Amino acid sequence: SVPSSLPSSEPSSAPSSMPSSVPSSEPSSNPSSWPSSAPSSEPSSDPSSKSSLSPSTSTCGEYQDVSTDGNVFTLSDDGFVSVLLGGTFTFYDNDYTRTFISSNGFLAFGNASGNCVGCTGFSSWNPKIFPNSADPNNIIAPLWNDLNPQDGGSIAFKITPYQFIAQWTEVPEYNSGGNNKNTFQVALYFESGCIEFRYGSLNLQVLYGGDAVIGVENRDGGVGLNIPTTSTLDGTTTCVRLCYDGNSNNYAVVSEQ
Repeated sequence: SVPSSLPSSEPSSAPSSMPSSVPSSEPSSNPSSWPSSAPSSEPSSDPSSKSSLSPSTSTCGEYQDVSTDGNVFTLSDDGFVSVLLGGTFTFYDNDYTRTFISSNGFLAFGNASGNCVGCTGFSSWNPKIFPNSADPNNIIAPLWNDLNPQDGGSIAFKITPYQFIAQWTEVPEYNSGGNNKNTFQVALYFESGCIEFRYGSLNLQVLYGGDAVIGVENRDGGVGLNIPTTSTLDGTTTCVRLCYDGNSNNYAVVSEQ
């Protein structure tokens, strides 16, 4: 449940464009085990078609820490920002070149044209199990929860020739006094349309962590995939790879490690 001290309503507005400056320094620490660079191409075992799956050959790519060489910025509590993907990403058979990064651990694609009309729900701190027609819809959630980068940490994104990466670094839970920090990222692969949720250190309290949601949902909230959070929150799972299955018109987990 949400603490009684939470505001009764969400902020009426949020950033409409990328902040003009980035922090002069990065977070003081990052997991030392993360690779310093990413592979030059999407994993070779990636499915060749967006409409067919090869679960036995699809594997997760490596975690690429982008907190130092990506576009780094800080959002307010329940804030979000619009950024270009640097390529075309197909999500539930719709093509997008822009996404909205929410401070609360998810990406959103807005309406049919990828625009924000009223930005309904993009600042939502109250996760809902997928699928769910309530706003926000058309989202990708590596860890949707009530997070507050205003109390610490940073958010970054990086574009490579084959993927877009968004990363939340040491972002604490709301109302935790800057503690309960969480580091994770999502990678969108342009060619295959596959998605990877990659996890560093997660420190959600039971009170809030029990409400965390991981998964994807289409534009009207009628179709989605909800991924159980237990193994992710306890550190057993460090990466989940999803690919779109044209036969079921939904995403499926093809690799978990």
